[in-house]
Amino acid sequence: MTKVIKRYTLLIIGMLALFGVSVQFIISINRAIAEDNSVSQVVINMLGYFTILTNTFAAAVLTILGLLPNSRIGKVFATPEVFGCVVSSMLWVGIGFHLLLSDYWLPDGMEAVSNYLNHYIVPSALLIVWLVFPPEAQIPKRTPLLWEVYPVIYGAYIIIRGEIIDKYPYPFFDINVIGYPKALWNGLLILLVILGIGYFVRAVVNLSSRLQR
Repeated sequence: MTKVIKRYTLLIIGMLALFGVSVQFIISINRAIAEDNSVSQVVINMLGYFTILTNTFAAAVLTILGLLPNSRIGKVFATPEVFGCVVSSMLWVGIGFHLLLSDYWLPDGMEAVSNYLNHYIVPSALLIVWLVFPPEAQIPKRTPLLWEVYPVIYGAYIIIRGEIIDKYPYPFFDINVIGYPKALWNGLLILLVILGIGYFVRAVVNLSSRLQR
């Protein structure tokens, strides 16, 4: 019964993440059409945001875990290396938005619903679910370092993407405005924060696992 509850809970959270991303895409595309702007450019811009990519990542992982937990890919996604990466990255989505961007982005209507889902509800729900259903084995000390691979890949992607299209998704990464040294320094600080989040997640999940034995 516990496994069934966990599966459906993960599936619901995955659907919420997908819904939030989909709503933001639909609103942005409709706005572009109404303003006679390029839809393809809107899609390209959207695919630069860590929030969009990470919620999509989370939706894919959670949906597979909800529908096909015993499949080969489901077993891979259930490992602390992958699931923990999703949790820690999603927590940064919420924390980073609140600290760095919430004063600049004040949506309303369905866009506000999408914003709360992707930045607050899904990240919080993911952490709670992992605390309620922690892995049986303790998470090794090196694992949070593995969780850094995804944000590092994102950082490299943003730099390469920016060189190609000359656009950057966030002001603290905008090389055209603040230059390479400042942008790289900001990226390093963010990676250190995400690493700290990772070790926090590891600590509380390991504690939860011990308490449930």
